[in-house]
Amino acid sequence: MICARCDGPIREDEGYDTVISHGGSGAKPTQYVHTRPCKAPPRQSYLSRRLRR
Repeated sequence: MICARCDGPIREDEGYDTVISHGGSGAKPTQYVHTRPCKAPPRQSYLSRRLRR
C-alpha cells in the first residue's frame, strides 16, 4: 500500500489508518495513511513568467 500523506510505502509491519474521502458524487476512494506521523513530500514551487521581471 502507498501512504496518501507521504507517498511512501506502508510495509506489513507498520501500522496504518484507513481514511474515506467524503465528497463529490462518485465512488468514495479509500486511502491509507501511516499511524505514526509522516512528512509530506516537498512541493515544487516556482515563479510564473508573469510574476518575474
